[in-house]
This record gives sequence, structure tokens and C-alpha cells, in this order.
Amino acid sequence: MTPYKALYGRDPPSLVKYEITPNHDHSLQELLLERDPLLDQLKVNMNYAQQSMKAFADRKRRQGELVVGYLVLVKLQPYRQHSVALRKNQKLEMRYFGSFKIVHKVSPVTYKLKLPNKAKIHDVFHISLLKKFKGDGKLPYLPMPLKTTKGGLVVFPTGILVKRTIVQGGRELQQLLVQ
Repeated sequence: MTPYKALYGRDPPSLVKYEITPNHDHSLQELLLERDPLLDQLKVNMNYAQQSMKAFADRKRRQGELVVGYLVLVKLQPYRQHSVALRKNQKLEMRYFGSFKIVHKVSPVTYKLKLPNKAKIHDVFHISLLKKFKGDGKLPYLPMPLKTTKGGLVVFPTGILVKRTIVQGGRELQQLLVQ
């Protein structure tokens, strides 16, 4: 439904070129004849505006195709996908995870990746969320967090590096430096 029909409850009147007929008043004929060049100019201006908007939009677009077997980084948004949030301040969280291998090209702009078995996200991504990985791919650029709960990421310490006791508010508190 067009906005005009939603507002007025009917289709907009069609704007066709005026053909001179002897039955119409002379002032009406002049008015309608002046309208036709104005409509033509309006169409030219609309076409120019569309081309201009397309040019600005295309500046930020990147054309590209990825090949099956490439290693790519995946752009994830931790403020939307809470299963990958690693920090309290999610706005400052890392954006790219990977590297992952492209397994299958689903469509010209979507690719299926080989994610770890425990990953809790879908394995098909749009090309705008992928960035070609530059490196040997032996070590992960940034590993994807795999273990999550409803409360967020589950972190397991690998060891305690240093212990110390401090006095705070008249009480002794033990502090640990955890790796």
C-alpha cells in the first residue's frame, strides 16, 4: 500500500500528459501545458537524486568474493549476542573472532563456516560480517568463547599466581592474582 492510499483511502490520481482539446477553457489549457515540463523536470531531478544517493551508498560498500577454504574472521556484536561478551563494558568488546574456514558458499553473499562444535551461534554469515584472515592460521586470532550460561561467560582460571593479605576497614582480606 502506498502512503497516499493509506492516508486518503484511494489510489493517487495518475499524471498523464495533457492533450489539447477545443472543449477546455483557454486558461486551463495553459495551466495544464505548463504542468508537463514541470513533471518532466521533476522526473529528471528524482533520477539525479537517486543516482547521487546510490553513489554515496556505494562508497562504503565493498565488492568481493570469498573462496571456499579461505580463513576468515567473523564480526560479532557482543551487545547483541550476549553469548560472546567477554567484558562488563560490551561497547568496548572485541569485534572479530576467528579464524574460521569457509566450508560452503550458500549464496553470492552468504557463507557457511566451520565453527567449533560448542559454539552457540548459527554458522552461516553474510559477507559484510566476514573479513579475510591475514596470517598462517595456526593460532587463533581471538578464540570464540564457547562456554556460557544465562549469566554470561563461564571463565575457568588456569592457576593462582600470587597471594597477599591486606587490611581494609579493620579486617584482613586475602587477595589472589588469578591467571
